[in-house]
Amino acid sequence: MVKKNKALTYVLIVVVLLVWGIIIYRIVIAYSGGHDDSYVPPPPPKEVFNDYAVAKDTARLLLNYRDPFGIATRKDTAKPLLRVHQNTGIARANVPPSFNWDVIRYSGYIKNPGSKKLIAFMKVNGQEAMMSEGETIGQFKLIRNMKDSVLVKSGGKTKYIHIQPAI
Repeated sequence: MVKKNKALTYVLIVVVLLVWGIIIYRIVIAYSGGHDDSYVPPPPPKEVFNDYAVAKDTARLLLNYRDPFGIATRKDTAKPLLRVHQNTGIARANVPPSFNWDVIRYSGYIKNPGSKKLIAFMKVNGQEAMMSEGETIGQFKLIRNMKDSVLVKSGGKTKYIHIQPAI
């Protein structure tokens, strides 16, 4: 025969009533829209940093420290001075000035759905133009469009121009 303890039974009844009371209280608060102090609202979402400009690198390396392993001899990192010799008796050949490639910018591309060709957005001498492969604007000819860069020919020289964000 199992002997029942009345005091333990009463204590357990009180604990069960307390637990169910807390559960019912939380349900009533949740559905009534009442204020519960345990609720903490989520923090507001952070604003997206929307700056696509690439900052110019202004850091400069100073390579004037000693070799930590002592293997290499100290090397002078200064640029050597160029000596200019004046030859008055020699005539110079007419050398065309070097070409400034900074006047052309590549901003992006779109794909023509009909012909499946890429059309590049170019800015040449401040004027915007849409070019496909083989087209010529002024002295520039678009040789190849490779999405992230274009191959441009001007004056017999070719150069890859990488995509640059519009400013």
